[in-house]
Amino acid sequence: MKPATNALIISFILLSGLSNSVGAEEPSETPKTPAAEESTVKLPVFLETLKNAKQIEDSRLPINAPKSELRKAFEQAVKAGPGVKTDVIWMTHNASPAGRLYAVSLLKKLDPPTAKSTLEEFKQDKDNVSYKHGGEIVHYSVGEIAIDQLSAHPIIVIDLP
Repeated sequence: MKPATNALIISFILLSGLSNSVGAEEPSETPKTPAAEESTVKLPVFLETLKNAKQIEDSRLPINAPKSELRKAFEQAVKAGPGVKTDVIWMTHNASPAGRLYAVSLLKKLDPPTAKSTLEEFKQDKDNVSYKHGGEIVHYSVGEIAIDQLSAHPIIVIDLP
C-alpha cells in the first residue's frame, strides 16, 4: 500500500473510533437536574427569608431598637420550634452562607448534637459571610464563624438572648 492510502485508512479508523465513543458517552453527559427533594422544598416565608440571607446580624440589640426582617424571621423560626426541624436541617446544606449559619443556630435549640456536628463540618467552609454588629459590617468565612460558635464563649452572637 501507498503511504497516502495508509494515512487515509488510519484516519478513517481513528475518526470512526472517536464517533463511536462520543455516541456511547452521550447518556452519561446529560445535564443533571436537582434532586426532587431539593427542587420541591416549600419553606415557610420566615425560613425562606433566612435561607436567602445576605448577612448575619448580632442578636444583642437594645430593647427599643427596630427589628430587621432577618431578626423577625429568626424569632418566628424559634417560635415554630420542632415543627420546622426537617426544613432547618435541609437549610444547613442548601441555604446561602448566612442562611446556613442561621439554620445551625436554630438547630442548637432543636437538636444540639446535630448542630455541633454541623458546625464541625462547617469549619472547613471558606464561603464568605458578612456579620453586622451595631453599625459595623465585618466579613468572615463560614468556617471562622463555625469555630467561634464551637468555642465555650463565642464572640459572634446569632442566637436569641
